[in-house]
Amino acid sequence: MIDPRVHNIGKGIHKDIQYPGKGPLPKYQKDTKALFHFRTYINNDERTLIDDSRAWDEPFELLFGHSFQLESWENGVKSMRPGERSMFYCVPEKCLGYTKLSKTLRDMHKKKKDKDAIVTKSCCGNQSTGYCDLDKLTGQSLIFEIDLLSVEQPGEYSKQIWTMTSDEKRLLVIELKEKGNNEFKAKNYDAAEQNYAKAIGTLEQLGLKEQPNSEEWNIIEDMKIPLLLNYSQVMICKEEYATAITHLNTVLKREPKNIKGLYRRATAHGGCWNIKEAREDWDLLAEVDPSQKSLVTRKLQELETRVKQKEAADRKKLKGMF
Repeated sequence: MIDPRVHNIGKGIHKDIQYPGKGPLPKYQKDTKALFHFRTYINNDERTLIDDSRAWDEPFELLFGHSFQLESWENGVKSMRPGERSMFYCVPEKCLGYTKLSKTLRDMHKKKKDKDAIVTKSCCGNQSTGYCDLDKLTGQSLIFEIDLLSVEQPGEYSKQIWTMTSDEKRLLVIELKEKGNNEFKAKNYDAAEQNYAKAIGTLEQLGLKEQPNSEEWNIIEDMKIPLLLNYSQVMICKEEYATAITHLNTVLKREPKNIKGLYRRATAHGGCWNIKEAREDWDLLAEVDPSQKSLVTRKLQELETRVKQKEAADRKKLKGMF
């Protein structure tokens, strides 16, 4: 089904220019960054649409010289000028990395839309990506429609986190935590959330290089604890209690007797009316740290008062319905 107008740009990759770009062909060297939107189709009679990056709001960023997993994209973009739209018809062997890439992009988009999003298993079995349409791409020829928006050379843009060295990432975490703390003190909760989240994400990238439960991996996991606690406090201030509880569960799984973790999770449970769980966390806090017993007693009294007030309000509301 190869379009007769296309020409080869490499074995198994055929290009069809839809709209020519402007200016000379950029120099694509190590750390050159290309920004583009894309659509992915199955190369069949229906030309079935698989992905459209415009639905994810942000264009895709490709950084050259870092062993990108999809050879057809890197070779294809290298042949393009800014402003150009081209179709790339690829044989199955040139599409092998696309399923993994698409899953990653879809999962990232889900998390951005909903902090508590959980990627569900696909209907296609235990080995699935979580997306039935991606599970069926094995052995398929694909068409990539690419709109090249811009090309930037090294030094013309801020360095991406994933291209940083481990030492650079560690320094960035310290910087982001400090920024988050300052924003929190100023009650700029959205900005604080962004800084803490970016710091946590940076540590997660560092952890990917380490063997689970190794000494270095454990150091990185321990570094996450204060950041997760701070992030959770921001969520409590924003009354996003479910998100706070999710992250505090992570803290308390690693450190079951963490005082701040128990205090904040008890507070978050109370905030979203998980009364049983709130009482359990307050009781556990008093058990772990007996010096907190007077505080816990006061918090439990406040919780019981809130419960009674809510029950009275509910009864009054119910009575007014009849």
